[in-house]
Amino acid sequence: MQFRAGTAPSLPCGHPVGWTWDGRWTQGRTTVIAALMLTFLALALFAVLAVVQTRFLTHDATRTVRQSDLYQKVRYWVGTEKSLERRYRLQPSAATEAQHAKAASNVTMVLRAAHDNSAPAEQTRVTALMELHEQYMTAIRSSLFPAVRTRDQQHVSNIDRVMVLPVFAQLEQRIDAEARAHRQQASAQLAHLNRLLDALAVLAPVVFVAGLGILVVLWRVLLRKQRVLDDAHETALNRLRAESITDPLTRLGNHRAFQEGLGAALRLGALDGTPLTLARLDLDEFKVVNDRGGHLHGDQVLSSVGHLLGMAFQGRAYRVGGDEFALLLPVTSEHAARVIDDLRGQLAAANLPTISAGLTTTIPGTTAIATDDLHQQADQALREAKRRGRNRQVSFQQVAGRSSVLGLEQVDALRHLIQGGHMNVAFQPIWQLCVPGHTSIPLAFEALARPAAEAGFRDTQELFDVAARVNRSAALDHLCIRTALARAHGLPDGALLFLNVSPQTLDQDISLATLLLDEVGAVGLAPQRVVIEITERSTGNMAAVLQQVGSLRAAGFQIALDDLGAGNAGLEMLRCLPVDFVKIDRSVVAAAPDDVTANAVLSAIMAYARTTGVKVIVEGLETTRVLQHAWHLGARFAQGYLLGRPAPGFEVTPLSGLVTGTGHSTPEGGAPQHSLHP
Repeated sequence: MQFRAGTAPSLPCGHPVGWTWDGRWTQGRTTVIAALMLTFLALALFAVLAVVQTRFLTHDATRTVRQSDLYQKVRYWVGTEKSLERRYRLQPSAATEAQHAKAASNVTMVLRAAHDNSAPAEQTRVTALMELHEQYMTAIRSSLFPAVRTRDQQHVSNIDRVMVLPVFAQLEQRIDAEARAHRQQASAQLAHLNRLLDALAVLAPVVFVAGLGILVVLWRVLLRKQRVLDDAHETALNRLRAESITDPLTRLGNHRAFQEGLGAALRLGALDGTPLTLARLDLDEFKVVNDRGGHLHGDQVLSSVGHLLGMAFQGRAYRVGGDEFALLLPVTSEHAARVIDDLRGQLAAANLPTISAGLTTTIPGTTAIATDDLHQQADQALREAKRRGRNRQVSFQQVAGRSSVLGLEQVDALRHLIQGGHMNVAFQPIWQLCVPGHTSIPLAFEALARPAAEAGFRDTQELFDVAARVNRSAALDHLCIRTALARAHGLPDGALLFLNVSPQTLDQDISLATLLLDEVGAVGLAPQRVVIEITERSTGNMAAVLQQVGSLRAAGFQIALDDLGAGNAGLEMLRCLPVDFVKIDRSVVAAAPDDVTANAVLSAIMAYARTTGVKVIVEGLETTRVLQHAWHLGARFAQGYLLGRPAPGFEVTPLSGLVTGTGHSTPEGGAPQHSLHP
């Protein structure tokens, strides 16, 4: 009920109700008093209910948010346990075992805190999590780690598959489910709290107008409470926004913040005529940092780099990818180049990895440039910097004349190439090595795609880059396969033909096995003589890859895992996929004679091959010394310039004496060749 001061309803004769002396004044006063009393009672009840409900909601939300934070911590420490477990399996040490025990202790401690913070109905689930974690730790301490120390990889794999991995998967699934449930519950409670605040905001003016005495007091209490809640709500919203645009590892702006900052910087530059330099930075050989030190060490490196960038470029540095960063510098290209040189010096002084940088600068007074174009220019310059050997910077202006920034002409060129079949192919032999005194014979030939000169592409890498960016990799793969199979009639008897497929081709609804059977059958080649190469990059949709590989093997094709050792997904691929061949990446093979880590990787893959019967092919052989080393580790299949360069046909000269370094050889060195996909 609302009242307006100074007004009262009137009778037709002009006398106000309650002021007529025939006794209606008493009736009106009683009605007003009753209305006031009802209002006071309603306001008092409203105040009590609002305070109690707000208190309950605030308490529940606080407990739920704390519980969500605890589960996030549990997820982090469980992930740390798994990372340390993998590190111990690769390189067992007392220090790693101690760190694993510390991480396990932290998991237990946080779970106990979650138990104490839980409602009675939830405590049973937390107790079950603690028991599941204890079961996992028992398997690790009593079985897995002792087996690792015996260096019996088969035993380790069996323990991991039977005892450790199922328990850990169940533990991780339950923790993720609890964390997700509490996040949803916190969101629901916050929404409920917001609705309550909205209701209070609507009713507050009514309370203010109906004041007088206790109403004024209640109104002030409500206002004060509402201000507190509004402040808390605004703080929470600001915190959520800050978190949504902040990278949690480096505390720099994330990709979303970068997009917003770039757009704002371009608009500001267009208004005041100042230049803007976009610098894209990429840590050199960061994969090696992860492989050698583990992902925890890699995260520490990224955090250190982020701290340095944040101090040097406050508000203008962003982390836009795994090991990729970006800078927005309101300076000319010459000034930006000096800034990047200073940054490289700071990274070197801090013993951090080197960086490759790609720069592009807007020119004041020229036509406005779109953010996507600016991205492509900086990315092109960055790729050129890495191509030139890394640890350097290149500006887009230096490579603008031969830029591969995606344009309509490149898309048209790709379409014409696929439609016209303008593709050439060369074949590089894969040799089966024999003991000294015997002649090596070719096991197989790998088809290497090369665009025709009239196609308009500089090399195969550029061709497949463009195809990937416009989602035409599958069509390009099919063209390359058809081109290679058209030449397969000259394949020597008994030799295999290796064909590469890109990750995008494996992630298709159409069965690759069905298409290949038609193509192979058309040239009279048995599927058993065709080996399909897939790479570690094919792990994006593992379910699709498993289905395609299963269909290929059922159709009779053999499978090879290419570039093993070049990334982090090789072991997972080996565990999940049945393969016939494993091709070790040339970087691992070349470094093995002098690098302990690379040699350990090579030895481990050889041990895996001996256990499973998979054939191992060492790639990129360019020196007899590397071949000798691979031979002594057990390599019996090899490929590289030392053994034969790609050629249009299948003619090869028999090799002998390579293992002892006394026989036929080819000139060492040379750039790596492109296969059917880059």
